[in-house]
Amino acid sequence: MSSEFKLPIIDISAFTTDSNSQAGKLETAKQIYEACRNVGFFYLIGHNVPQEIIDKVLELGYEFFHLPEEEKIKYSIANEDYARLGYQRLGENVTRYQKDWHEALDFYKPIPRTHPLVLKNLPLRGENQWPKNPPEFRVIFNEYIDYMLRLGAQVMSAIALGLGLEENFFENSINDSFWCVVMRVIGYPDLRNVADKDRVGVSCGEHTDYGCLTFLNQDKTKGALQVQTKDGNWINVDPLQGAFVVNIGDMLNVWTNDIYKSTLHRVIHRGENYRVSVPFFYEPNFDAKIEPLKPCLQIDPVKHHEPVVYGEHLLKKVSTNFEIIEL
Repeated sequence: MSSEFKLPIIDISAFTTDSNSQAGKLETAKQIYEACRNVGFFYLIGHNVPQEIIDKVLELGYEFFHLPEEEKIKYSIANEDYARLGYQRLGENVTRYQKDWHEALDFYKPIPRTHPLVLKNLPLRGENQWPKNPPEFRVIFNEYIDYMLRLGAQVMSAIALGLGLEENFFENSINDSFWCVVMRVIGYPDLRNVADKDRVGVSCGEHTDYGCLTFLNQDKTKGALQVQTKDGNWINVDPLQGAFVVNIGDMLNVWTNDIYKSTLHRVIHRGENYRVSVPFFYEPNFDAKIEPLKPCLQIDPVKHHEPVVYGEHLLKKVSTNFEIIEL
């Protein structure tokens, strides 16, 4: 484990305030470009999301995970075998064929009956299972979603400028963002207490994310989230007060023809406290066609990716993510 490398801290306020400073936007865009190219992770400040709501969603997640098991299981993903929406017990999430030692709540973007997922009877088409306890859970999280959707679009504007594109370049691909697994509200008990060590990997196995951007809201636990650097070392990405940890996903690999690279990360929580994190996955539209961009092909004319429709990519990934435990 290397501790020398530190993630960059980037202030996005040029895009989240009414400053209208083009010079400020270009400087921020340049910093994001370098971070995405070099490590694929960075801390984000100046995001305009109130600290009160950032803290509150973590608090509500902690309260839910500490309800009695019979209360939590009412929202099990087993209730709808095609939806994968709701509560996952310890060991139900799988990464690289090993059980992850965490429990979670998943919520997806609501879709109309005319959506292809519904018409073709595909997964991910169910209803969100919002907990009734804590009572303010749904209201607070829906408010949080609004903030995060706005922030996701603002960071994508910065990414467009960093790539030499118009600020609104990605708008038609993200204006109906399919924020799948929007908030894997995740609870991590101490990994040292696992009994079935032969089948359990770590708290969350190493992986890259599927879409555009992940905004991670994590509690004060240190030494749990780890990111792999280009030289193969793993570094701890500890919480920074007031900042989101942001990383890029597979679709930005495709768009940038691998100039940007989504980075392997994992969670190994060996501590006495119960850790909670809330990742928000800001994704392209479900039907968005993602392919290498011309400016990126000018840097590297060898095309490393064929065009992909985001929804098809997502369905392939999600199909192997769960091992539902019979109730």
